[in-house]
Amino acid sequence: MESVSRILYSLYRGTPRHGAWVVGCLEGAWPKLLGERLASVCRPQTLKKSVLHIEVLDSAWEEALKSVRRDLEEKLRAATGGEVQRVQLMLRR
Repeated sequence: MESVSRILYSLYRGTPRHGAWVVGCLEGAWPKLLGERLASVCRPQTLKKSVLHIEVLDSAWEEALKSVRRDLEEKLRAATGGEVQRVQLMLRR
């Protein structure tokens, strides 16, 4: 049986709102996916061609996130049914 999230993601796939919808879903689940501490220093911004752009609040946390990037990508890939394949970290300016 296909998961509800995969079905819902498929409804928006190919539409102009698809990326924004995936990001909105991730925002709601962000603390649960990453943990409260990590979720408090970064947030999902945009999804473009399966790359999730994540805003990071400071350079120390950016380095910490880089060190766990593969684990983070695996979690996000699983949580989105493959909609997110990679992450791009962006330092907040």
